[in-house]
Parts: sequence; structure tokens; C-alpha cells
Amino acid sequence: MVKFERYPHVNDIINHYISSLERSDIKDIIKDGIKDKDQAEIFSRFIWDMVEAINEDEENNVIVMGSSDNTEMLPDISYEVTKLMKSKGFYSVWESVSKDEMK
Repeated sequence: MVKFERYPHVNDIINHYISSLERSDIKDIIKDGIKDKDQAEIFSRFIWDMVEAINEDEENNVIVMGSSDNTEMLPDISYEVTKLMKSKGFYSVWESVSKDEMK
């Protein structure tokens, strides 16, 4: 199971976007944990899709978790996902996907 402890609101925002982006595959990864490199990449790409959705929601004044601007959570998301990927041995996957997504 993937559960973020230092910034528990990261769990809430991820669960919101699992639902709004209709990503049952990510729900399964959260429930069962990241088990291999492929799942690490899928999860990493979802995080970047979620960041894009957070920015779009902010631009469109969509209220998510009581706020129209959740961009202040981005550093917390980055911290938690980086820590997770390092602990699971998939930091290189997260780093590679992040470099790819920032192009």
C-alpha cells in the first residue's frame, strides 16, 4: 500500500485525481504498492498528469478539496513521490519520467 505520512493531504489530492482522471490502474497501484519498474513508470506518469490537471483546474477556477488553487501542494507531492521512489528502488524511473515530462 502506498500511503504518504509527512504530508497526508497528498493522499487526498492523489485520490481525487485518481477519480477525476478515471485511473483505476493507479487505484490498484496505491492499494497493492509499486512492485516493478513498469508500475513505477505508470505511477510517475500519472503524477505528472495529475500536476497538469491541478494547473488546469486552477486556471479554470475548479474547486478541488475546498480550493481553486492547489498548486501550493506541488512541493509536497514532489517530496512524497521522490521519497517513495527512493525507498522502493525506483528513483531512477521517477527521475527519467520527470526529465521527459519537463521537456
